[in-house]
Amino acid sequence: MHELYIAQSILKSVQKSLPEDVRAEDVTQVRVECGQLDAVVPDSLIFLFDAIKAESNMPQAELLVEQIAVACVCKDCSREFEMELPVFICPDCQSGNVELLRGRGIRLTGITVNEPEDENHGHTGHP
Repeated sequence: MHELYIAQSILKSVQKSLPEDVRAEDVTQVRVECGQLDAVVPDSLIFLFDAIKAESNMPQAELLVEQIAVACVCKDCSREFEMELPVFICPDCQSGNVELLRGRGIRLTGITVNEPEDENHGHTGHP
């Protein structure tokens, strides 16, 4: 159930990332990448994000989660490969001397903000 903590952290990160002239209420989409090693269940994360955003200042924000596959490089034969199982063994030479390239960590990758309509649209500024 660490998804609740992650959802709260995402909301805080978005709030900190917004420039001063952008209102949190205008955020419509938040995109994150989650490495598969972090064992985040995207549906649970989205469900919890939706539950807590209603109480936040970003009620219309939609969370999009992209899971990042675990990728390694074998230090013995230099083969790069993606892992389907949590077994750190090179599929070519069977070496366990592998280095993790990606698949760990949660990263905020994008925020979409709905531009508020210009209240003066159509006005020339002349009385």
